[in-house]
Amino acid sequence: MKKRWISLPAVLALAAAMCISEPLAGNAASLEADGNGFAAGSCSLNIYSEDPDKGENKFGEDLESSGVVVDLYLIARAVKTPGYDAYHYETMPGYDLDISGLTAGNDGENQTALSVGRWEELAQQAAEAALNETAPCIPAEGSGKPAGSLIPDLDAGLYLIIARGGDLSEIADYKMEMNPEEPVSREGTVRIATIANSTQYTYAFLPQLVSLPTKQADTDGVVSTANPGDWIFDMAVNLKPERLSRYGSLEIVKTLSEYETMGGIQESATFVFEVTGRLNDEVVYSNVESITFTAAGQESVVLNRIPAGAEVTVTEVYSGSSYELTVPGDRTAVIAADGVVSVEFENEYDGRRTNGHGIKNQFVYDEEAGRWNWYSSPAQDAAGNQGEPPAGSRNE
Repeated sequence: MKKRWISLPAVLALAAAMCISEPLAGNAASLEADGNGFAAGSCSLNIYSEDPDKGENKFGEDLESSGVVVDLYLIARAVKTPGYDAYHYETMPGYDLDISGLTAGNDGENQTALSVGRWEELAQQAAEAALNETAPCIPAEGSGKPAGSLIPDLDAGLYLIIARGGDLSEIADYKMEMNPEEPVSREGTVRIATIANSTQYTYAFLPQLVSLPTKQADTDGVVSTANPGDWIFDMAVNLKPERLSRYGSLEIVKTLSEYETMGGIQESATFVFEVTGRLNDEVVYSNVESITFTAAGQESVVLNRIPAGAEVTVTEVYSGSSYELTVPGDRTAVIAADGVVSVEFENEYDGRRTNGHGIKNQFVYDEEAGRWNWYSSPAQDAAGNQGEPPAGSRNE
């Protein structure tokens, strides 16, 4: 399984408010049992990636372009509780969840109320079982439809909702680990999330449990199976994803066909590049990078964490003291998410001898020591200089 460590303070709100459930019009009925003791009646569910009324739609067309589809997993069947307008759960094979004694509806003194946190834990346990890559569970019939499509003919019971990108068919591609910033009491807690990708963003969804049938919302707008009134067998659910920026990398490739020498001694030659990335007419990335040669040949440098979809313009602002571009002008490229795009420059010796060179200075903050360290490339023999930058500190 791929591990994506996400630090998201805002994602904590999703645990309590990822789904907003509303009953669809009609199909209200009292609860009865079938011949096997299960809650009778056919249910349906329509799951939207966001509120279809657009009142709380934050991501609009970009989220739609990510092609969200929905998988449903039947975690437990609903068993009619004799003598009460209620049902309890009988777990399906493959799901080892502690839901014994948990009931939905009016079951007198026996009804068990679960906190939001407990429902989240159950959803995580169910997702861990359903999305086990070595032995995955089988989704309910009708799964894999685009968000906003009705999934009919569902048995009454407890369902796990998994939202993912339609182009991500393998569990390893859409199941991620999320490490949110949480209070000390929950420090280090890891959550399973599933994702869908647009060109520019990743949308993360926490797994969610929904119980069918349900009841009409109360006066505060809260949907609970303990509410009075008839059972509702047809439901709509609105998801609340978290949006994460996607990034890509740029490789600048430099070829030096000839190299300047002075009396047989080679001096380093440094070439400087200015990189500007624009997205929707806004500058989203700006950097200056250099490549230094000590002989003819080819060298390259990679710049990371450039917003996906950005159009980058690379300008060689300094071509060494005695070199010129074989093909003048800027180079442009569009950054691809999770990929590397390349631009190429080639320089040749212009016949002059000027002994020019350059040094790149870099300052890296040491969080443990609480200070800035100075590095240079090539390393300078000067007080306070730390030499070459440590691995992993450049262009992060």
